[in-house]
Amino acid sequence: MANYSFLAIAAACLAGSINALELNQSNFDEMTAGKTVFIKFYAPWCGHCKSMASDWEKLEKDFAGHEVALVASVDCTDTKTDKICTDFNVEGFPTLAWGDVSSPESYEGGRDYASMKAFADEHATKPVCSLFNTDPCTDEEKADIAAVDGKSDEELLAAATKIAELAKAEEKQFDKFVQNLQEEYEKKTNEHNAALEKIKTENKYKFIAMTMKKRNIKSPLDQDDDDDDDDDLTGGEL
Repeated sequence: MANYSFLAIAAACLAGSINALELNQSNFDEMTAGKTVFIKFYAPWCGHCKSMASDWEKLEKDFAGHEVALVASVDCTDTKTDKICTDFNVEGFPTLAWGDVSSPESYEGGRDYASMKAFADEHATKPVCSLFNTDPCTDEEKADIAAVDGKSDEELLAAATKIAELAKAEEKQFDKFVQNLQEEYEKKTNEHNAALEKIKTENKYKFIAMTMKKRNIKSPLDQDDDDDDDDDLTGGEL
């Protein structure tokens, strides 16, 4: 019986590894050709990757053999996937991307099975409009493709440069906002701590705390409380 159980477990593990669809440089073009992809880029040591692994494997099995959708994984620690991860601008793990491989989009939804399944059902099962497949395109999208395709190399570069400059300006504006937010946070933190210090000083907290400790009396300020106001009151260093 023990041997049987061991074999059953081993078979299940093997089946799971076989069902998992791993993409690398040798099979990427073949597997993604004509597909609307939903890809997870991960690292084996990544904690968040591990926590969503079972849900993602279930999702891969759901869409195995689908005529349009391809749900797969890419291990970015494998040297055979360096170009793929670079092309998809992977900077952290896990990164989820979907769409046409020539112009993928980031997936920012929930990482649980229900959220990813609902998204894949709605988006990954439909062909994506692209330069290489205009059948799903609207008339407006077809007109845009024709207009862009009619531009010279210099015009394309100029258009891309303009986009890059606008994006850079937006980044600077956002960075300034974050900086101002950080400065405001630090200001409020200092004011908060100063207010707590004033409360302590005015109410002789130093000696009260010493006396309570001497008498082995537990301070109410040391007790956990779910109320936000109480948390704020005890949030400083007393």
